[in-house]
Amino acid sequence: MAATIIYLTISLLVSLIFIIPGIKQYKSEKPVTISTGENPPCEDELTSVTEWNHRHGRNFIILGCALFMTLSVFVYFIEKLDSVIFQVIILMIMIFAEIAWVIIDHNVMKKNMIKK
Repeated sequence: MAATIIYLTISLLVSLIFIIPGIKQYKSEKPVTISTGENPPCEDELTSVTEWNHRHGRNFIILGCALFMTLSVFVYFIEKLDSVIFQVIILMIMIFAEIAWVIIDHNVMKKNMIKK
């Protein structure tokens, strides 16, 4: 039981790595971007800076929550099922899918919200 509590605490801390910047991005008044080295667009290039920041922040908050839920479900199934390799494969697919969702949504935002 103690190992599960420690695992969930660490999972929560890892998830907070995405949730806290998401909250900061949501409240920011200047344009933000994903922390990939990409420069954020200028204020005059965007249709709405507020909507841009809110969507970025919301995406990071959702990513952090989804990551915590994925890791929580993983620890539940690792205790109940025997096939660890299958579980790890499913975990990796879920994590990559969550990250891909953020990247795809960011590209859609760039396409729709940056003035040509």
